[in-house]
Amino acid sequence: MKSLTCALLLALSAAPAAAQAPEELPGMAALPDLGDLPEPTRYLAGYVSAAGGWAVPFGGHWGDKTSGFKPSQAFSLSAARRVDELLGYGLETTYAWNHVNRDLADLKVKIFALTPFVRLSFPEGDTLYYGVLGAGLYQWNQPSYTAAGARYSSDSGSSAGMNLGGGVSYPFWFGTRLGLDLRWHHIFNMEGSNFKLDTADTFNVLLALHYGVWKDKK
Repeated sequence: MKSLTCALLLALSAAPAAAQAPEELPGMAALPDLGDLPEPTRYLAGYVSAAGGWAVPFGGHWGDKTSGFKPSQAFSLSAARRVDELLGYGLETTYAWNHVNRDLADLKVKIFALTPFVRLSFPEGDTLYYGVLGAGLYQWNQPSYTAAGARYSSDSGSSAGMNLGGGVSYPFWFGTRLGLDLRWHHIFNMEGSNFKLDTADTFNVLLALHYGVWKDKK
């Protein structure tokens, strides 16, 4: 009975010490208040991106497997400004320089696009998913070629077009991000004096490198 009474007295005397706040315990520094942390002095203003891969024609005469045009290497450059964590906008150039005709090996088409775009970003931890909608000017060029013993002059033209797609990126190296960009490009009217394809649809598969642009807060 005496030992039980002593144990109860020891437990009661230890309770006030255990109830002390961590900052009141001897030898322990006070924990910082999150409200006292300094404000960030820099912010992510946007991205500069470069991408390379393939542009694959599909649908209609442009993508016909017999008389249409083959996939071409493609390259793109873009710059985007962040409005907030979700929304951004920017300007992109895309160039595919070697769409060779499947039936006439001497016939080749080059396409250059200049398209403003809006971008929605969806961060998930270190992974960033995004969607893109762009519209602008598509300039195409067809060098002179020979077919059935006849020589055809070069031709070129421009048309409105749009692109829609998205991608994913991951942290890579020295503040850059690396990922995959998938895009559908649609040209509304690809027609010249001796070259006519009407609409043209292309699916671009590009490996993209993104570099974040940071700025100091004013």
